[in-house]
Amino acid sequence: MGELTACPRCGRSGFVPGIDGPSSDAQTLADRDQTVSDQDQTWSDQDQTASDRDSDTSAEDQHASDQDFAAGGDPVLYRRSKSARAHAESTRGAVAVLRDESASARRRTAEERDVAAAERDREAAERDRFAAEYEHDPDADLAEVRIQAARDRANAAADRVRAEADREAAARDREESRRAQAEAEQKVRLAASDEVTGVWTRRSGLVQIAREIERARRTRRALTVAFVDVDNLKGVNDRDGHAAGDRLLRLTAATMRAKLRPYDVVVRYGGDEFLCAMPNISRGAAAERMTVIASALSAAELGRSISFGLAEHRTDDAPEELVARADADLLAAREARDRGA
Repeated sequence: MGELTACPRCGRSGFVPGIDGPSSDAQTLADRDQTVSDQDQTWSDQDQTASDRDSDTSAEDQHASDQDFAAGGDPVLYRRSKSARAHAESTRGAVAVLRDESASARRRTAEERDVAAAERDREAAERDRFAAEYEHDPDADLAEVRIQAARDRANAAADRVRAEADREAAARDREESRRAQAEAEQKVRLAASDEVTGVWTRRSGLVQIAREIERARRTRRALTVAFVDVDNLKGVNDRDGHAAGDRLLRLTAATMRAKLRPYDVVVRYGGDEFLCAMPNISRGAAAERMTVIASALSAAELGRSISFGLAEHRTDDAPEELVARADADLLAAREARDRGA
């Protein structure tokens, strides 16, 4: 409470309403109330900003999807829509950070409200102590003291209610932060995946192959890349339609993923072309695996087949050189097969 003064009527020491001004503690509480009110406005602004960004990114996603649908395979529109989705992913990441910061701020202010409530309770207890001390003094006007003590307790209770609301809002912000982050990560994964087959896209896949090359160079272990071509995909598209061609591509990708190890890299390299990067496997072992894949594909759908070429990593290989050698091996294997036919 503030410093106690002597009552000019009775000479006793104590807080006398109308003589003492507001206590320093009361002023501190008033300042704290203003601070948390300002923070409330900041949170409100942050919530609105985060909500606006969520709405904007959803609109961008929908617009990108509409473009993809209308494009009918148009590569220009596809690139534009992909760029829009990439921007949406970045924005979702920013929203996650914003909500996470908001949650931390809310928790801190909840703690400040708890402190304020405790201070108000102490202030009320001090006023009660004073009122009890001077209860039988006919010269002491204690009505205002008791009113202020009741007001302090009511404010303390309100502080605790607001503190609990802050904690609940912080928990919601945390959950929204996790949701936004999960959505951003999912969008990144989708952007790196071929939309027809679900394997790596060419661009993202080559990055993965470059990492495998670097690992092979560092560990001095084997790495073999297979260049795979789906035989007669154009004929399937022309005869049975592109939906049938897409189904064949999905079957081919699924067969490779089923017969390879989880950490082998499978890439949709072109229209009917795939790459498979297989670490710690020699060319001979890789040939056996690819033969198993070819047999499984033929068994799954009669008359379907793949051709493949192989290249084993050399110390000075760049990704494009390793892929080019595997492609050349595929062409040589086809020529040999055609001559034999």
